[in-house]
Amino acid sequence: MTEHLHPPETITTLYLIRHGHTEQTEQGKLYTDPEVELTERGRGQAMQLAAWVKERNPDVLASSTARRVVSTAGIIEKETGLKATAVEGLNEWSVGDWEGRTYLDIKKNDPEIYQRWSSDPIANAPPGGESIMDLHERIAVRLRDVLTEHEGKRIALVTHAGVIRSILLDALEIPVRNFWRLAIPTGSISQTDFSANFVTVHFIALMPNGSLVRKPE
Repeated sequence: MTEHLHPPETITTLYLIRHGHTEQTEQGKLYTDPEVELTERGRGQAMQLAAWVKERNPDVLASSTARRVVSTAGIIEKETGLKATAVEGLNEWSVGDWEGRTYLDIKKNDPEIYQRWSSDPIANAPPGGESIMDLHERIAVRLRDVLTEHEGKRIALVTHAGVIRSILLDALEIPVRNFWRLAIPTGSISQTDFSANFVTVHFIALMPNGSLVRKPE
């Protein structure tokens, strides 16, 4: 008779997929804009992601509601035959009045506002936006909902870099102040398994070709 080290638990697998490339990503701009679309490169990344996801045969395909994410999920949907479901509350960090600007532009043209924000960029929010702590708390609530709804299944979740960072920080029990230390490039995949008592992070920022080396944006 085989003795198990731990009692069997129900495992829920989450494939965390960042959407494909956009012009705003390439330009280094801060953006929440739900209408931003994929570039040709981004669509190519989505096709690579679709082939990778198909091989893993997930049970569920879900996404945030932003167009760049829905477009990426749509390409995966066609390849896998899964119906993509948009989930509210999993959109990117809201940057408020900083929409479409770069950090260097803000630092140069609004130095006082930038200095106040950068004194604690985790707790402080851009004008009209949300702090990283706000984002982290929002994603924690929505993640619990997703895991409860799809317990025991393999979930391909197409979303944003900030959302993926937040989930990985929770999974690894890393303080939120380390948010910016995780690089999550466009078109990358991270895998985390959840159960009642354990969380296992299998890999972070894997490219569909098997590379773990961060590609230039």
